[in-house]
Amino acid sequence: MQVLDYLKYKYQAGNAHGLHSPFVYHLYTQIIEPDKRYYIFDQIEKERQHLLANKEIINVTDFGAGSKKSNSNSRSIQSIAKYSLCSERTGRFLFELVHQYKYKKIIELGTSLGVSTCYLGSSTKDLQLVTVEGCPEIAKIAQSIFKTLQLDTITSIIGNIDDCLKGQLEKLESVDMVYFDANHTYNSTLKYFEMCLPYIHENTLFVFDDIYWSNEMKKAWKEISEHESVGISIDLYDLGLCFFRKKQPKQHFTLQF
Repeated sequence: MQVLDYLKYKYQAGNAHGLHSPFVYHLYTQIIEPDKRYYIFDQIEKERQHLLANKEIINVTDFGAGSKKSNSNSRSIQSIAKYSLCSERTGRFLFELVHQYKYKKIIELGTSLGVSTCYLGSSTKDLQLVTVEGCPEIAKIAQSIFKTLQLDTITSIIGNIDDCLKGQLEKLESVDMVYFDANHTYNSTLKYFEMCLPYIHENTLFVFDDIYWSNEMKKAWKEISEHESVGISIDLYDLGLCFFRKKQPKQHFTLQF
């Protein structure tokens, strides 16, 4: 099924040509299309390589849809890194979103081993990044990487998102960006989306990971992208973007990534 989804996406995906929205044209030409490199990228990728070489076995607590690769609660760090971490391309894109739009208040749902968190939290010292991870063993490894890279702007929360998201939202009072990368089920994805909605503003961005991961995620993404509060939605296949800009007509785009 995912092969058919990808072929359909590739057939529909456009590029900068024909983009009549100045906002989306800027997003594509300045953030999606460029392949910029910053010194911190090499440091983050070095940590990824350490994780991919780590054969230590840990006990995994999973509140979400689980892993497609393993049903066991005992997994190697190497295996988790191989199947759970964002790609370098996605990491650079997350960095550029924060950098270009100058986001300050960010929530990440699903820290995993912390690679995506490092990309989100390394563009500036002037931000508040809260990342939530349900598994204590995984969170502990991520925290050690944040310390190694001296990313002091990251607040790492260990716990079930159901229990701690509301409190973190209330502390921030508003959110510039939320990265949804946990509990890949229809009900949880919709629930977290609705919990975050009261804290958005005109320039808030929601990023959803793995929107084609399962039929549940495809259904959740379709409903979210069509939600009345969403102004611009963008399908990048690996990611779904939702902007809440009310100053322009509601539009949906499928773009090459």
